[in-house]
Amino acid sequence: MSIGIIAAVAAALAAGLIPVLTKALMLDGLGATTILFYRYAVVFMGLGLTFILKKEKIRVTKKQALELFIYSAVGYGGSTFLLARSFNYMPMGLATMLYFSYPLFVVVIMAMVFKEKPNQTKISALIIASAGILFLMNFNFDLINMGSVLALGSGLAYGIYLVSLQQSSLKTLENRVIIFYLGGICTIFFGIQGWIISGNSEFLALPVKGVLFTLALGGITIFVLQMVTFAIKRIGSTQTSLIIAFEAVVTLVLGVLVYNEPWNGNTFVGAGLMLIAVILVSQTADADPLSIRD
Repeated sequence: MSIGIIAAVAAALAAGLIPVLTKALMLDGLGATTILFYRYAVVFMGLGLTFILKKEKIRVTKKQALELFIYSAVGYGGSTFLLARSFNYMPMGLATMLYFSYPLFVVVIMAMVFKEKPNQTKISALIIASAGILFLMNFNFDLINMGSVLALGSGLAYGIYLVSLQQSSLKTLENRVIIFYLGGICTIFFGIQGWIISGNSEFLALPVKGVLFTLALGGITIFVLQMVTFAIKRIGSTQTSLIIAFEAVVTLVLGVLVYNEPWNGNTFVGAGLMLIAVILVSQTADADPLSIRD
């Protein structure tokens, strides 16, 4: 097994822990805004420290700064916020699998907005993903509720972010630089949001467990980013994206083991179909953004 594959597997396993830790904090009473504020603050400061120590220049143009601000609030930050909120209404593993519909949303957006005609493989992936969602919901349309809407909305928001990234001037920036600025912007965004909702700084209060877990969330985010970047350089973006897709399965299994979330045969059939759909889209991806996430 090559070191690139090991790095990609490590990234998938680590990324699968992020929803687990997020749900643990939410069960302790912390809101999604508070959790994401601290998570992105750790990412911003952690990456900032590495840039300082390595004396790397991370300047961006005014156009790139504006695009970063817009895509952070609407796409990147909005996606993680919607996914975290969905945990209040449905099992964490199921929500994460629905979130992994984002590559399919990319296909739809590219077809509808940029008139990019999807090939037969992408059309097959859309059909398979639709079947996967039906299996995940156990063919019970009562599960089409606020949770599933938020989870799919999270996938849509991340899909919009990826398309925007691919079509904007940001595609010339290194991924670490993008995540650094997104982390800083999201910290400010969620800080303001939390202040408006609470009316004061009470949303910043963290118990000891909260401090440890939010530090872990930020650290895992940086680790996943580094491992994915390393894996892409060693084995390419397509292979890396295929392995990273198993992050959703890791979360699904951990949800069952750690939180005793409900499951049956349809759950894993649906998860398998969603993975197949993601793999099909990843194999036909023309650009790297689909293969990098945190």
